[in-house]
Amino acid sequence: MQRIFNALLQFRNPILYFFLLGLSFSFTAKQSTFHEFNLQKYGFYFSSRLYAFKDAIGNYYNLKEINQQLLNENEQLKKNDLSLRSIPLYRLTNNQSKRFPFKVKKANILKNSYKNQRNFLVLDIGSENGVHPEMGVISNNGIVGVVHSVTKNYSNVISILNQDLKINVRTNKNPAFGSLVWSGKNPLEFKIEDIVSNVSLAKGDTIITGGMSSYFPLGIPIGKISKLEKMKGSGYYSVDATLFNDPSQIYYAYILENLDSQELKSLQKKISQ
Repeated sequence: MQRIFNALLQFRNPILYFFLLGLSFSFTAKQSTFHEFNLQKYGFYFSSRLYAFKDAIGNYYNLKEINQQLLNENEQLKKNDLSLRSIPLYRLTNNQSKRFPFKVKKANILKNSYKNQRNFLVLDIGSENGVHPEMGVISNNGIVGVVHSVTKNYSNVISILNQDLKINVRTNKNPAFGSLVWSGKNPLEFKIEDIVSNVSLAKGDTIITGGMSSYFPLGIPIGKISKLEKMKGSGYYSVDATLFNDPSQIYYAYILENLDSQELKSLQKKISQ
C-alpha cells in the first residue's frame, strides 16, 4: 500500500494534468455539439484501433488452434475429393455403387530432403495413429511418396523425388499405363517409362494415378506431358512429364490407408503359391 502512495506522490503532476485534461474535454463536449461530435469521432477511432490490436493479438495466440481446425476440415475434404475423382477401371452396372476403400490421415512434414538422388521425408504421425509401411502419401495437388518405415510417433517416407520409386500412372484420356520416375534433377521434371507407342498420346495430356497398386486410388492428377517422342525400333514412347505440384515445397501431407490392402496381399500370396 505504501508503494502505491509513493507512486501517486511521485507521478502526481502527470496524473493531475491528465485528469484536468479529461475534465476540460468533458466540459467542452457538453457546451458544443460540434466538439461533442468530433470527440466521439476520435474516441471511436482510437477505441476501434485498440480493439483491432487486441483482436490481432488474440488471433496470433489462437493460430495453432485455428490451423488445426483447418487441417481437420481439409482432411475430410481431401477424402471427399479423392472419392469423387476416383474413376472405375470398368463400367459399373446400374445397381452397383462405386466403392472407395481409402481412408485419409493428415500429417505435418518435419523433414523433406530433395537434393539427393534418393530422397526421404519424415512425418509427425506413426504406428500409434494407424500408419504402417506401404501406405501412399499425397499432397493437395499431387503425390508425395510411399511410407517406408514407422515408429510409434513418426513415419519415414520414400519421396517421389527418389529414383528407386516408380509410380503407376496413365493419362486421363486413355488407359495407357506406364511408370512415373524422377529424372534426378529438377523436382518438377519426370520420365514416364513403358508406354507402348501404339496408343494415342499428345503433349499437354494430364497424367493421373493408374490405380494398379494398392498405394493410390485411380484418378489423382499428377502432372502433364511436356515432351513426347516415339523411340525407333523399341515400340515405346519416350515421355517427359512436368508435375503440377513441387514436391520440395510442401509442408502438409495426407496418408492414404487402403482398407483392402491385407485382402489384396492375401490374394496375391495365394496366386504366387
